[in-house]
Amino acid sequence: MQSCCTLEFPSIFLLALVESAAVGRMHKVHWYGSLVVGTVRMVWNAIAWISENKIGIKLCIKKASDATVQPKKPIRKRARKPKSLNEDSSDETSPEKRNRKSEKPRKTNNNTEKRSVEEDYKPPEDQSVWANDVPEPVLYTIFKNVVQDEGSLPTLIRLSRVCSTWYKMSQKPSLWRTVDLGAWVKDRFKTEPRLKWLIENRLNQATEVGLANWKVTNVQCVLDKLLEAAPGLISITLTGWKALSSDHLLFLVQNFKSLQSLDLSSINAEVNANKTAVGQMSLCNAITEMGSRLTHLHLAHNRLGGIPQIVKALSTHCPNLVLLDLSNVNTVAISHGILHIEQLQHGCQKLKVLRITNSHINLSTASLQEQMESPGFPELEELSVASLADEARLFNDEFLQRILKTSTKLTLLDVRGCARLTHDSLIRLPTWDLKHLFLSGCSINRDMGAGLELIASKWAHSLIEFDLAWASATKPLDDALKALADKGSESPLKYLNLCGSSVSLEAVKEVLANCPNINAINLASCRGLPRGVKRLLQGAQEIAELRENLGVTLRGVPSQSSSSPRDT
Repeated sequence: MQSCCTLEFPSIFLLALVESAAVGRMHKVHWYGSLVVGTVRMVWNAIAWISENKIGIKLCIKKASDATVQPKKPIRKRARKPKSLNEDSSDETSPEKRNRKSEKPRKTNNNTEKRSVEEDYKPPEDQSVWANDVPEPVLYTIFKNVVQDEGSLPTLIRLSRVCSTWYKMSQKPSLWRTVDLGAWVKDRFKTEPRLKWLIENRLNQATEVGLANWKVTNVQCVLDKLLEAAPGLISITLTGWKALSSDHLLFLVQNFKSLQSLDLSSINAEVNANKTAVGQMSLCNAITEMGSRLTHLHLAHNRLGGIPQIVKALSTHCPNLVLLDLSNVNTVAISHGILHIEQLQHGCQKLKVLRITNSHINLSTASLQEQMESPGFPELEELSVASLADEARLFNDEFLQRILKTSTKLTLLDVRGCARLTHDSLIRLPTWDLKHLFLSGCSINRDMGAGLELIASKWAHSLIEFDLAWASATKPLDDALKALADKGSESPLKYLNLCGSSVSLEAVKEVLANCPNINAINLASCRGLPRGVKRLLQGAQEIAELRENLGVTLRGVPSQSSSSPRDT
C-alpha cells in the first residue's frame, strides 16, 4: 500500500531525519521497520510547524504493509548421483541397458514429438537373393573358392559382416584350414586368452596355422589346446615365441604326426639361452624325430650354434627337405658358421629354396674330388646370398658354382652386395629361364666391360624383375637395357630398378618403347635424367604418363603368351 503527500519543510529538518536514522543504526534498533515508523511519527508531529513555513521540498512516503518480509531461502542445486564404482563400464554397451535407456521418457517439445512420430522404427526390407534364396551348399562352394584364391583372413571377416546368413557360413571350420593369425591380427589383440578362444572356436579343422608374435606365456597349455582342436596340423609358424623351449619343440614334433613345415624364426636373439628351442641339441633331436616328414624349416633371425651338426642331421634324416631358411643368422662363436654344402647336396636332393641372406655363414672347404662327386641341387629354384655386411665379400665365383652346378630350374637369384662376384660366374650358370635377378651393389655393375650386356642378353626372354640399382658404368648399363628392349613385344619384363644408377635418358626411352608389360620402374636419384621423372613410377597409369612426358610411343603390341606371365 502506497500513499504520497506533499510536504514542505526546510532542509535542516531533512538533515535531522538523516541524523536520527544514523543514530538508530548505531544503536542497532530492532528492525529497520521501527526506524521508518519513528521517522514518520516525527514528520506528523512537525506538520503544524511545516505548514507555517512555505519554503521546503516535496517528499513521497511509502507506507510499509503489516506483513513481515521474510528473507529468501537459498536455492539448493540437486546433486548428481555418483556412479557406482562396481559398475562395469562395458555393460553400458549391452543390449539390455540400451533398451532400458531408450524406454525412459524424455522431455521434448512439440517439434521433437512430431519428428519422433515420423521417424518410427521400420522393419528391415527383405535381403537379396544372395542371403535367402541361394542354397547353403552353393554358398559354401562360393566361399570356399574365394578362400582358396585370397586366403581365410581377412576374407572371412569381411564376408561375415554382410548379413546373418553369411556370418553363419563364415564360421564353418572347414573354411579355416589355412589361417595366418600373425599377419592379420593387430598386436594389441595378440593375447593368450584370445588365442585360446580362436583355437577352440575356429581352428578345429586347421592344417596350416600362422601364430607369429603372439604374446604367450603358458606355451604348454596353448599347445595342448591346439593338439586337441587340430591334431592333423601340417604347418605351424611360431615366429617370435621367446618362451618356446626345447621341451615344447619336442612335444610339438612328437604329437603332431602330420607336421611337415616348422617356422622357428626370431626365437633366440640372445646369447645365453640354454633351453631355447633353437639350440643345437634341441634342433638335432627335433630333426631326427621328424625325419622324412620335414619339408620346410625356417631358422631366420636366430643366434645358432653347431651349424655343422644341424646340417649333418638334415642331410642324414630329411631327404624330402624343400626349403631351408638361414637368413640373418648369427653364430654363438666369434668365427663364421661352417656350411658343408656338398654334404647337404647329397642328403637333400629335393631342395628348392636356399636362403643365406645376410648371415654369418661361410662355405666349408672341399677338395676337387668332393666337388666333382657332389650331385648339386637339381631342383633348386631360389637362391639368396645377398648381404649388406662384410660377409658378402666371402662369397665368390667358386661358391656360386659349387651351389648351382646342376640347378637348371633356377628362377630367382639374389646376389646383392656380393662384391667379389664377376659376370663370368653368372654367364656360366646352367639355368636359362631366370625370372628374378638382383645385382644391386655387385662389382658387376661397376665393370666397364661387356659383362652386364651379356647377362641381360642371356635372360632377356625370361626376366620379369631386374635390379640394377646403383650401377655406375653408364655405357654397359645402357647396352644391357637395349639388349632387354631388343625382345620387343616378347619381353616379359615387369619391374626394373635403376635407383641411383647412371643410366641415360635414351636407354630409358628404349625400354619404355619396346617393353609393353613393364608395370614399375624406379628412377629415383638417377643423375642423368631430367627433373620430374626421378622417382618410383608404378602402375599402368603412371607408366603411361611417363611415356607421354618423355614423348615415347609404345611400338610393339603384347602377345597373348607374354601379356600375363606368372611370377614364381
